[in-house]
Amino acid sequence: MDDGISFGEVEEAAPEGALRPDKNRHFAVAAYGSPEELDLPIFVDLDVVLDMEDHAQSDTTVELGGVLLGGHYEDEDGKPFVVVTDSLRAQHYESTKGSFKFTHDTWSEITREREQFPPELQMVGWYHTHPDWGVFLSGMDMFICDNFFNKKLDVAYVIDPCRGDRAMFQWTGDAKHRIRRTGGFFVTASRFRAAELEYTVGELSGAMPVTTTTSRGQTAAGHAPVIHLHQPQTPQPQWQGVAIAGALMLQLGLVGLIAWKTLAPGAAQSEREDKVVKAVEKLGDALATRQAADLARERNRAQAEILDQVVTAIGRGERDGVAKALAQYDQGQRLSGDLEARDAQINELKRTMRDSIDAWASTKAKLTKEIEAKNTDIASLEKSNKELEKNLKSVDEELAKFKPKSTAVVAGKPNPYAIWYWVGGAVLAAAVLVGSVLWIGGQMSGERERQEEAEDPRNEEPKNQGE
Repeated sequence: MDDGISFGEVEEAAPEGALRPDKNRHFAVAAYGSPEELDLPIFVDLDVVLDMEDHAQSDTTVELGGVLLGGHYEDEDGKPFVVVTDSLRAQHYESTKGSFKFTHDTWSEITREREQFPPELQMVGWYHTHPDWGVFLSGMDMFICDNFFNKKLDVAYVIDPCRGDRAMFQWTGDAKHRIRRTGGFFVTASRFRAAELEYTVGELSGAMPVTTTTSRGQTAAGHAPVIHLHQPQTPQPQWQGVAIAGALMLQLGLVGLIAWKTLAPGAAQSEREDKVVKAVEKLGDALATRQAADLARERNRAQAEILDQVVTAIGRGERDGVAKALAQYDQGQRLSGDLEARDAQINELKRTMRDSIDAWASTKAKLTKEIEAKNTDIASLEKSNKELEKNLKSVDEELAKFKPKSTAVVAGKPNPYAIWYWVGGAVLAAAVLVGSVLWIGGQMSGERERQEEAEDPRNEEPKNQGE
């Protein structure tokens, strides 16, 4: 929901003084539930109740809602009370199976509709449905209460059309527990519709027997008769408390065991552990089924005992005994509904945990696959490295064959032929030296002879020998 939605500058006025409907001879008043002394007295017009019930039953696939119109008042003793005389259904809302949100269009439509009502008819709260979720205020509901219906006497009304439950919630003034569920509220109608009022509230209450707490003398004095269709709550049967506690502990224990077996280090690493997890899940389902069957059998037995008490009391003409037995039966039905709501919440928690476990297992499998691929790459690189080292060794061996060996030392030992290399080298050098000397000497001797012949006069030819 958009946090920017607001009603503008609205000052909370002090409650006006007025006569309570249950002290007004004009009204007939019937109590739904068991309003407690500390509860804020809330009086709702019968037609408003019928309209909200009709609205709740119109669509049980999503949450529906609207606003309550009426006034905040104080009685002659200065004690506050709330009167709801009309309601407006929300239009253009946003809702799902588990949420309801007001929008700007919702408030615009409500504002236009309110202009057609008297100005003294103010918003005193809101209502919405929880189809098959039970009666409570969720986090989003608390947000709506905190931001739009936060006056001291504002109320919230919740209806579960699937389970036939409904309740009012009021502000407490306590910072820790700001809103509490009341024990009940009052439904009002014209005194000429008293029979219709009794029938309707009795039907909503589970057809409880009708009793009245106002004597004829009080009625004649001007007080409206207050009809109670619920007897005061009897102590909770012991078996139901034990059954609820046992069911919760067993299912929470199984959920914890499944989570531990699945999320423990090394889980899902072997086929054996997977089989253990599946076996635990099957065991949990089997135990839950057996527990549900045992609880149903026990509830049926208790209901049969209560019905026997009712039949016996009717036979003896004991009206108080009938009322007490039926009150106990009604309370058992409500506790059964609460147990079913808790079971639904636990099953939802189990589904959420299983989804988280599946997501975790999928992520782990993906990471494991990536790690295996990396390990394969590393093994391939190590193999290539070994082959490269082997090839380098072979190249080194081949290069070693072409290296010149030492003439003096072979494999670390003296070479026995080294001396002959030196002798042969010396003889060759001497021969070359002698040959060079002889050749140079021969060249020099020939040159000298030719010079001497050229200088000898006998070898000169006479100049004019031919003359």
